[in-house]
Amino acid sequence: MSEHSISPLQKNLTAFLLLLFLTPFAHFLSPTLFIAGQQVYLCYLPYGLAVAAIYIFGRAATAPLCLAFFITFRLLFAASLPALAFTLALLTPILVCSWLARRWLGRRWRYNPGHQGIGVRLCLINTLAPLFTLLLLTLFAPAVGSLPGTLDGYFSLEWNMFSVLRLQNLALSAVLFTIFFYFPLRMLAHPRYARTFCRLCWRSLSAKGNRLRALLWWGLIILLLALFCSSFHYWFISSYLVPLVFVLFTWGIMRFTSQLVIWLWSASCLLLMHYNFDVLPIGSIFSVTFLSSALIAFTISLLYIAASYWHSRRLQQTALSLSLSDPIVHRPNLRALAKKLKRQQSGVLCYLYLHQLKLLGCHYGLLMHTYSKRCIIDEIATQLRAGEGVYQITGDGLMLLLQGDDLLERLTQLRARLKKRQIVWHNQPIDIDYAFAAGRFTAEGANLYHLAAQLSYLAEQSLLSGGVTLLDSDNAHLIGEFTERVVLLQKIKQALAQRDISLFAQPIVACQGERRYYEVLARLRSDDALIMPDRFMPLIAEFHLSVAFDKLVVEETAAFIHRRRQAKCPLPCMAINLLPATLTEPGIARILVAIFRRFDLPTETVIFEVTEAQALMDNPLADAAIAALRQAGFRIAIDDFGTGFANYERVKRLSADIIKIDGLFVKNSLNDKLDRIIIKSICDIAREKGVSVVAEYVETEAQRALLGSLGVDYIQGWLTGQPAPFDALP
Repeated sequence: MSEHSISPLQKNLTAFLLLLFLTPFAHFLSPTLFIAGQQVYLCYLPYGLAVAAIYIFGRAATAPLCLAFFITFRLLFAASLPALAFTLALLTPILVCSWLARRWLGRRWRYNPGHQGIGVRLCLINTLAPLFTLLLLTLFAPAVGSLPGTLDGYFSLEWNMFSVLRLQNLALSAVLFTIFFYFPLRMLAHPRYARTFCRLCWRSLSAKGNRLRALLWWGLIILLLALFCSSFHYWFISSYLVPLVFVLFTWGIMRFTSQLVIWLWSASCLLLMHYNFDVLPIGSIFSVTFLSSALIAFTISLLYIAASYWHSRRLQQTALSLSLSDPIVHRPNLRALAKKLKRQQSGVLCYLYLHQLKLLGCHYGLLMHTYSKRCIIDEIATQLRAGEGVYQITGDGLMLLLQGDDLLERLTQLRARLKKRQIVWHNQPIDIDYAFAAGRFTAEGANLYHLAAQLSYLAEQSLLSGGVTLLDSDNAHLIGEFTERVVLLQKIKQALAQRDISLFAQPIVACQGERRYYEVLARLRSDDALIMPDRFMPLIAEFHLSVAFDKLVVEETAAFIHRRRQAKCPLPCMAINLLPATLTEPGIARILVAIFRRFDLPTETVIFEVTEAQALMDNPLADAAIAALRQAGFRIAIDDFGTGFANYERVKRLSADIIKIDGLFVKNSLNDKLDRIIIKSICDIAREKGVSVVAEYVETEAQRALLGSLGVDYIQGWLTGQPAPFDALP
């Protein structure tokens, strides 16, 4: 029976029966000490029992507490008035402070007492309540008179060190021995909690890596307690060794279940108070009050350490849980898949490509993109078997972990089911196509992220071949054959690694005069064949090979100029293109400058060409790289000028030496008046800023004459010459 299913009457009856038995037990268990001719309590345990009962039963403990305390004290005092006075003095402050704590912390104030609202409870129930109890006992003293036994000391009108000790033993009982009674009382009231508590403690003590620690910790605790509580007393076993117990429990609270460690601490303190007379010096009220203060202070510290450690563990668990879930889609992510594969060791990984979802997301917005993915994930989840899962990844795809051998049939059926599933966003149907690529995964033989990347591309390609692509057992090849794009990427990487590159130069000639310089054009070599830029440039940009490619071109160009100088040949001026991603690489300007310093080449022999977007768009890294290159002495040319998104304000801030007008405006310039106006306006702006102008795609003498009349300084195209190998330069 759960604690929530118990009726109020059953709860009251359970509380009364337990308290009726435990109150006299706690009274006789309370440790005492003979000091200065008086028998005094070191702590009065029924006080902690009352606080524990309030934590467990709440307001239902009020009547049972009053009855159990009154009956117990009536039997002890053999008189009703002292019993009633003592009951009211003990319980009234506890009940009032508990009500205040409830008002402060809310309805769940008494749950998880070791962690939630610990400061408020320490202030109200463990400090103010004992103080008001002592004041009430002092007020009731004239009416009660003299009582037999040790309890008579509580009804005293004198305020001295014994009053301080009485206040301390009430506070110590509320702080420390509430814990001693809380867990056993809760287990007796709710037997299911006893199983939960024992299972939690066993799991903590027997956890991997904790077993040896637990044995050593238990052994040291038992050894120290046996030394302190034994009947043999030696000069080296005294109160100065008690801090060792403090250290052990502080260490234990951060290694094992905090509830178990705190309860053991309270039980250890009770043993020390009962049996250790070296720790508690007989006859010294000041030593006893000091030690009592130390126990209170350390217990509070231990509670705060436990609360802080528990809070830290909760934060770690929350962070771990959040790390396994996508923060936007709120479904398991790739990290969750990796964690599952560590336990499962093998399975079939499948990438689901959601065709057109990215495009639709750009149109309808992020919320539609997120909603669609949730719908698809939830639909797939209904078709999965035990041990399988579907996982959110960034972009327009999902990852699936499947089991079994009937993959082709299952994925085909799943694809058909998803296509029938209509996703509607704001009354608009969302048309998404689906494609799968699957491959078997083993923890020993595959890399999750590498395989996921391969599957993502293959899934996209499988749209053209039925929507389902399977890899063979070792994931080395496609069941059919590798796509041309994958092979080409391998060739590009191999060419860059082996420096298999051929450089060509196309002349850029002045409209007037014989001045000229050359633009460097690159071709990659593979198997004695050249790979043209229109094939390798998209892959270089997509797979982040821009820096490696540009660095190789610059090094080979610098080496060529260096060889020309050693051969006493004229040094040509070379224009080298830098890809967009290169200029955003941190420290790229320093790397390029270092290459020319290594060959000891003058910087005026090279012009770096950048695109209009790089030169005119606000990108701090690109701006800094261009500025650093100009400061080093290199000239900067802006390629494809006029095709980007620059406005006049940005053009006004232009920092370049050469502008290259895109061939789009040059091709039809003889017949298109608007093209001529655009070219002339660019030339006028360049003239005002002292910048040279180059026109691309010039093929006829008529174009050359026209461009010269419009203000163009240099021309480039088939008219000036086709690209030729470096060695063919004059």
